[in-house]
Amino acid sequence: MNATASWLSWTAVPKMKIARDASRMPVLNPYERRRQETDRKLRDALDRLIKGTPREAALQDRRYQLSVASLARESGVARNAIYTNHRAMIDALRQAAQQRVVPSKLESWEDKLAQQRAVIDVLKTEQRHLATENAALLKRAIDAEAAAARHQRQNARLLKERDDARRPVSLVPRAGT
Repeated sequence: MNATASWLSWTAVPKMKIARDASRMPVLNPYERRRQETDRKLRDALDRLIKGTPREAALQDRRYQLSVASLARESGVARNAIYTNHRAMIDALRQAAQQRVVPSKLESWEDKLAQQRAVIDVLKTEQRHLATENAALLKRAIDAEAAAARHQRQNARLLKERDDARRPVSLVPRAGT
């Protein structure tokens, strides 16, 4: 079973359950109705993304990853709403992304090439992340070294002041006494 088939079987169950329970469901308030409509939009958008047939022009023109940003763009739903109210959709998106990246059997060199390109994209993203993290750590190390040098200079100055204060002072008797 491929990723698309498993996703479609997963989405078919909630749709049938909702259809069956619709006759017994009480009247929904506007919030619940809007939430169900958003969930439907997200499910449909995820189906299109998995099948590789997005409607959004920005996603059609280039390769895309299955991410919350691409799901939000395709569905027309804000990312904040997805993160806040549709956590199950994020889990389904991650599951679909995992199944999509590593197919169980590669049938042709084109599939192998596409998989290698996907791995290269992931590695480039990881490399950028590590370079950013490395730069941040390098800056922290430089700042720490500067602070240590500043503290050493201050310590040397304070030790000199202490030594000057401890140095014996000769008492000279006053003239005329």
